[in-house]
Amino acid sequence: MSDNTGAEYITGIFKNNEDAFDSITKVQTQNKVGISSMNPALPILDLHGITRAQIHTSLFQKMQEKLLSKVDNLEDRALTKLLDRCFRYIGGDAQLRSVCLQIMQKLPIIDEKYLRPLSENVELYNSCPLGVKQQIWSTNQGLFGEAVSPLLDQYISDKENLLFGVEDKSKNSVSFLSILPRSRRQNAVIQELVSMLGNSPTLYTTLLQFLRTLFLRTQISHYCTLRADLLMTLHEKESKLCELDRCRKFAWCLDACVRVGGVDAKKTRELYSFIEEQEQGDDILGDVSMLLRDPYTLHTLCKSILQNILQLFEQSQLPRESNDLECLVRLLLLGLKSLRLIDSKEYYEDKFDTDLLIRFIPDLLSLMAENSLRVLYRQLGEEHPPHTPSQNFIKYLTKHTSAMYITCMYAVHLLEKKELKSFIFLLPTIARAFTSSTEGTQMPDVFLHILVHHVTCQQELKVATLQVMLRQFWMPCCQASETVLLHLCRLLWKIHCRLSTSLLEEVLSAMKKGSELSQATQEQYVGLIEHIRASKKDEL
Repeated sequence: MSDNTGAEYITGIFKNNEDAFDSITKVQTQNKVGISSMNPALPILDLHGITRAQIHTSLFQKMQEKLLSKVDNLEDRALTKLLDRCFRYIGGDAQLRSVCLQIMQKLPIIDEKYLRPLSENVELYNSCPLGVKQQIWSTNQGLFGEAVSPLLDQYISDKENLLFGVEDKSKNSVSFLSILPRSRRQNAVIQELVSMLGNSPTLYTTLLQFLRTLFLRTQISHYCTLRADLLMTLHEKESKLCELDRCRKFAWCLDACVRVGGVDAKKTRELYSFIEEQEQGDDILGDVSMLLRDPYTLHTLCKSILQNILQLFEQSQLPRESNDLECLVRLLLLGLKSLRLIDSKEYYEDKFDTDLLIRFIPDLLSLMAENSLRVLYRQLGEEHPPHTPSQNFIKYLTKHTSAMYITCMYAVHLLEKKELKSFIFLLPTIARAFTSSTEGTQMPDVFLHILVHHVTCQQELKVATLQVMLRQFWMPCCQASETVLLHLCRLLWKIHCRLSTSLLEEVLSAMKKGSELSQATQEQYVGLIEHIRASKKDEL
């Protein structure tokens, strides 16, 4: 084919030559198939009604097949020369473009002079196969960010729907914690992200930086879950990328703990030893803290801490006598510090607050003793006098998120053991500490989700118990936190039929905060009102 090609060239010939037939002959002569044996066949094909365009298309397809069959055996140098000769046609015919892109896909490293035109042209960029896009993304973080952003948004949306979604009206809805790690990693978003990464260390590093930035900006801990799930998915696929991640051994150990639902003594020492082996100030501590901040991991740590405390209670031991308990609490503290650690870039573990072991946990043990006495009194047919937690205990709940997490896990333990009397006595203390906190103390979403799930699945709970829970816990807490309000929306969506109209009006009134709510929460609240009214036939 002549180098004189394209629409502009042909237009120029017709403009500069008054004889149109001569111009056509000139173009055909310069661009015809240079095979002499074709000349006798052309008139015969004309008689059969086969156009020259069909002939050229058929010939091109055959030539394309032969060329691509040889491409696999060419060395990189030969591929680069071939690409250099055909790249000029990439913006023209779709078939020529396809050939160029397939040649590019075979090259392990594509020169930037070829990648830049592709990244600057939307049509060309969209037509690139994944292998070529990966090389474009490696040199253009903006395009990579645009490609992964919808997937990251979808992942967060799926997680929040699982936590807060109210559309599932079944009584036995799926619990956030019921999905096993391996099942979570079959998520379509995670699989697509791993596919987009390919074997590129640059893309993996860039994606991890995106996750850190988004976690810092939004404070949504599901980005920490995604960070862990990505690494473990790469491990399961035996990708070389996971070998580049310095946190891989720590992540594998954590994943094993989450799978079995607890951290035993051996795993505790293994996890904390990994942290102690790192040099002070090493940024690996930021990634480690993100892995620990994953809600599933935090729940597993809190569960293991509580199991250790219960063992101390049974064995009449002091908290400071347990090295494993201290290590577990340190891991919890590091996970809860994740945002501050990444934001400040001061990668140091805080000095351990020994008061957690010598003051707070002993107070929790005292509370456990009182609850055990309450059970014993009930078995004897007597009423145990109400126990008021100490001011020191409430102070720790107010100022320390770690204390709040451990106490909430104890409340879950009481709920699962069906020790409802003790549970009902503890809930107002948690609510009072949470609503009066000036330190930004957080309440774990998983605790609230478990509470909702348990109440909606346990139909034997008396209405009187639900009233106490709503008035002494949910109503005051929802006024202090939009997240709590979202969980309460989910709860009311499922149990409003079990409540009186007056109680529903009381709860809905406490939930209403007008302009202080985000648009998404407003929509959920309005949807709840409409759902209740439809069910109650406009009693409200």
